[in-house]
Order: sequence, then structure tokens, then C-alpha cells
Amino acid sequence: MKANPTQAQTLVILANSCKHNGRCLAGKRLTNGHVGGWVRPVSAQPTGALTLTDQTLTDGTTPALLDLVKVPLRHPAPCDFQSENHLIHPQRDWTRVGRLNAAGLSHLVDPDATLWINGFSSFRGCNDRVPQNRLADLDHSLILIGPVSVALHVASGQLRARFIHQDVTYDLAVTDPDLKAACAGRPDGVAASHPDSFVCVSLAYCPDELHDAESKP
Repeated sequence: MKANPTQAQTLVILANSCKHNGRCLAGKRLTNGHVGGWVRPVSAQPTGALTLTDQTLTDGTTPALLDLVKVPLRHPAPCDFQSENHLIHPQRDWTRVGRLNAAGLSHLVDPDATLWINGFSSFRGCNDRVPQNRLADLDHSLILIGPVSVALHVASGQLRARFIHQDVTYDLAVTDPDLKAACAGRPDGVAASHPDSFVCVSLAYCPDELHDAESKP
């Protein structure tokens, strides 16, 4: 049997969020100083979630937002609308090779990006769901927008982000572990406001027939 080739790619880390008792990492390729497309490293687990061991760096830490990380990838592994998925090599090291200055985020924003399909909302959110029968219309699941003003708030114990993008209001679940930890235990209501924020928005699988958009400010 021929072994799968492994290619290490340098990613600018733009999301590192909670997913099915693991993590979901995503970033954009950086090659010779040029920014490329999105990559979501996934494991061979059914959910694709990464364990902390999967993403532990050679220095013993884990990737932080804006880190430049060399990730060993086997091959693209698109799954329906999540076209950005790439299977990791679980036995190869991840290495931090630098860090992006926050001032450079504006160069990574997806131009004229709209957030998929509007008009479908959960009982806590606004434009935060996509129906199953519309997924075939989508060919990507990651977008970086900004700068926008983000209001973090707690609704029924869940941390959410409300913002306006291209004159449309969104209210999405927050899956960033650091933000969730900072707001843990707060009562329902506004938790914090963040003007001029950049937000990574991901379209994730949901157990019913509507699929969730999630935010990682």
C-alpha cells in the first residue's frame, strides 16, 4: 500500500474553538509572505475534532490566535459544505514559526463576504442557521469579516455575539474557549462590547435539519 504523502503548511491561526469535547482549528495559508485560502485541519475521528494532543506544539503549548503554525497535513478532506477540511498527520509535530501582528488582520478579511443564507434563526439567535435543503448551494464554511462592533451577551446561559455586517444583523453562538471562560457564570444580559473587531465565522454541523453559524471574535 502506498503511504499517504504529508505536506506541512504554514497557517495563520484565526479560530481555535470548542467542538464535540475537542477543538476546531482554522486558518489561512501563508506561503512566502502571500496569504492563501482557508484550511481547517481535521482528525480521522467521525466529528473531525482535534484533541489537545493532536495540536500540541513542539514547545509544549497549543496554537493561539494569530500564531503562524506549520501543520502537517495528509490531503484535502472536504465534507459537504466544509470544503476547507484537510486531514492531519497525527504522528508529525506542529511547529510555531512566528506570529502575525494584529494590524495585519485587515489584509486577511474576505472581501465582500456575505454570511451564507439569511432569514433562518434559532430561538436565541438571528440569522444563525441554514436549512438542510439549502446546503447544496454552499461551497465554503469559513469567513473572516471586520472591523465590526461586537456585543457579547449571555442568553439562557449561552455566550453569543451580536453584530451588523453588510446592513444585516447577526446573533451567533460564541465557541472561542477563552471568551467563554472569561464570561462564564455571568447572568443573562450584555457581557462586553468590542468595537472594531474582526470575527471568524464558521458554518458547523447541527444534529437537526438546520445548521449553525458560529462566531469567534
